[in-house]
Amino acid sequence: MSVEKKIRKAAVAGQFYPSSARVLRDDVAAYLAAEETGAPQQESSIMIAPHAGYVFSAPVAAKAYVRIPRNTKTVFIVGPSHHKWFEGVYVTDTDGYETPLGTVRVNRQIAEQLAAHPLSVKAQGAEDKEHCIEVHLPFLQTLLGDFTIVPVLTGKVDAKDAAEMLMPYLNDTSILIASSDLSHFLTQEQAREVDDVTVSTILSGDLDGFMDGCGDTVMRIAMYLAESRGGLTAELLDLRTSFETAPQYSDQEKVVGYASVAFVKREAADDGADDFTPEEKSYLLELARDTLESAVNGREAKAQPPKSHKLTLYYGCFVTLNAFGRLRGCIGNIEPVRPLYKAVVENAINAAFHDPRFPQVKADELGDITIEVSVLTKPAPLDFESPDDLLSKLISFEHGVILKFGNRHRSTFLPQVWEQLPNKIIFLEHLAAKAGMGKDDWKTAEVWVYRAVHFSE
Repeated sequence: MSVEKKIRKAAVAGQFYPSSARVLRDDVAAYLAAEETGAPQQESSIMIAPHAGYVFSAPVAAKAYVRIPRNTKTVFIVGPSHHKWFEGVYVTDTDGYETPLGTVRVNRQIAEQLAAHPLSVKAQGAEDKEHCIEVHLPFLQTLLGDFTIVPVLTGKVDAKDAAEMLMPYLNDTSILIASSDLSHFLTQEQAREVDDVTVSTILSGDLDGFMDGCGDTVMRIAMYLAESRGGLTAELLDLRTSFETAPQYSDQEKVVGYASVAFVKREAADDGADDFTPEEKSYLLELARDTLESAVNGREAKAQPPKSHKLTLYYGCFVTLNAFGRLRGCIGNIEPVRPLYKAVVENAINAAFHDPRFPQVKADELGDITIEVSVLTKPAPLDFESPDDLLSKLISFEHGVILKFGNRHRSTFLPQVWEQLPNKIIFLEHLAAKAGMGKDDWKTAEVWVYRAVHFSE
């Protein structure tokens, strides 16, 4: 006698995404096509992706989905419970999840084993209205063939314990999606500041660092799993707010943040950031110039990938724009979170459009702007016993400096800043002020240093 299967019906079709199978299929295909450029992208078995309505979050999430290995057989989707509070972890007791594109089977063998774990609890009804699992499924149905899912909702639970619970079930044909949005209902300016700190926590691998997001626990679970599986490194794929993805439906006084992150194996660069050849430096400057001019003029840059292997390694990188000898924009990433040539492209655009200190660069300014690229070594902590000890160990004109004070306060000055602030105390006081600290807080802050090579047009 056959046993009737328990199917979880779609709860947010027609709200978060189209209820029509044809329209949904076309929409998903369009989001994916926008990211499948034909360029090879490193696959990822652990990722973070947002879970809001498609018009808001799908352009960001799609950047993660295209990294999914096509041989994937089991997808663990771990998300926060929005509708029911509980302590522990809830693993679905259903046999399948329904969407307009069909029913996705649950891997009952794994689900039952996880449900028997001491962390697991019965939280009946928790998944009935929950969207954080469901919204990922149409993309998975489009990308993968025969696969199963393991839906997991987290309540109040230690992220490390939950990661250790899941670890034995991850293998070469499984992936894990940590389903989470970032900050909620802040202004556009506030959201970018807060989300930048959250992303910095993820990219630096700081398992105890600050996070603001509905799924902060599941993001930490992904970080623990990435560390456990051979030290995978977080690569930021996209970071935007609802106002940036869909301004026509948004109010910049009340936005939600979204990020997509892939945890990947990467070939790390050594600390020899000073041995770039003239040809490599020329390539990076020309790449930054072409990217800047294309972006300002509304064109898509068509840069060729570098021939030099060194430029495909991961480095921290800043792009600085100067005009008439004065700063016009400077944005970068301290941590080595992406290949150097890709970091130059992203930071050139951000320096032109997203430095909050300056208006966006206009086309009639391009002839007056010179570009500088700074390539950073990996930051390292600077241990000191007293303020005087710190001052003695800090090397003027050589060290780039990062100040960290608590979870929210963090700032950096590139080594070039010593030219304007050669006095060490004044340098550190300005850096503390930049982070929103008191001017003397540098004396008790956490200090990291790095070196940089910079070259300009």
